[in-house]
Order: sequence, then C-alpha cells, then structure tokens
Amino acid sequence: AFGEEILLPSREVDRPKLGQMMFSDQSKRQLLNKLMAPYISTGILWEILKQWAKGAKLIVVDIPLLFEAKMDKWTKPIVVVWVSEETQLKRLMERDGLSEEDARNRVMAQMSLDLKRSKADIVIDNNGGLDDLNQQFDKILFEIRRQLTWTEFWRSRQGVFWVLASVFLGVFVCKQLSIRS
Repeated sequence: AFGEEILLPSREVDRPKLGQMMFSDQSKRQLLNKLMAPYISTGILWEILKQWAKGAKLIVVDIPLLFEAKMDKWTKPIVVVWVSEETQLKRLMERDGLSEEDARNRVMAQMSLDLKRSKADIVIDNNGGLDDLNQQFDKILFEIRRQLTWTEFWRSRQGVFWVLASVFLGVFVCKQLSIRS
C-alpha cells in the first residue's frame, strides 16, 4: 500500500522512513491505521484475556492510540502520562534524532496530551525527573491495588467466578431437590 520505497534491501519495513511518511501525510496515516487497527486491537485483547485467565491481579496496557482506537471503553482506570508540549518535543527529538519539524508533525498527528489528560482517571505529570516519576508511579500503584468496590468486584475475575459457581450450585441443589421429591 505504501510502495517499495519503505522497504530495506532485506525486504523489512524501514521504520524511520515509514514513520516520516505517516506523520507527514494524514491520508497515508489513516490508511495504515485502518489496515493495522484490527490486528493490533485483537492482539491486545487476546493478551489481556490470557493475563486475566492466568490470575493477574493488575494488567497494565500501554496503548498510544487508546482513545482514537476506542479502547478506552475496555480499560479502567485510564492513566495518562502527561508532559508539556515543549518537553514532549524536546524528548522526541532527543530520543529519535528528529528535526523539530518532524517531531512537531508526529505530535500534531496525535490527540493532544491535554485532551488525553482531560479524559484520564489518573494523570502522571512527567515534566520532572525520573525520581519524581517513580514516586508518582508508586503512589498510583498503591491506589490502584486498593480493595475493590462492589461494582468493581462484580466486573473482576473473582466476581465472575463467584456468580458462575453460585449459578451451578443453585442448579445442582434444585436438581437434587427435584430428584428427591
């Protein structure tokens, strides 16, 4: 869909070249998102289900396009790591070696962090240093691990198992009583 120019001689995708193309052309980015979204969403949901079935008490999912992909309906609580646009641009240029224009194109191609922050249940302010970030994370992790409310319990694996066990037990008892009478 994007031509041979995005391929390396090994026939693998040249990710930096694809990234530059996607973040400078909205129609190509929308096409890529349309092609990839079903596979990515299915993969994420499958991994969540596997972790849930294994008994994980907490599952952290890192989804950059959480709101755009409408996956925010399936996650609770929503934690957004927020930084100022200036800090975001600076860190993106340093991390990926991008020009200011390329970094700005990437930032502008996504939902703003301010809008994401307004939709979050919990916000981590990442404008400070790593120690500050770790302190905020520890505080939030403690809050997330607190005892569940009744509504949260019924949505949890334990709540689902409790309901299923009660139904099976009820059916078994009713059958036993009907056999005896």
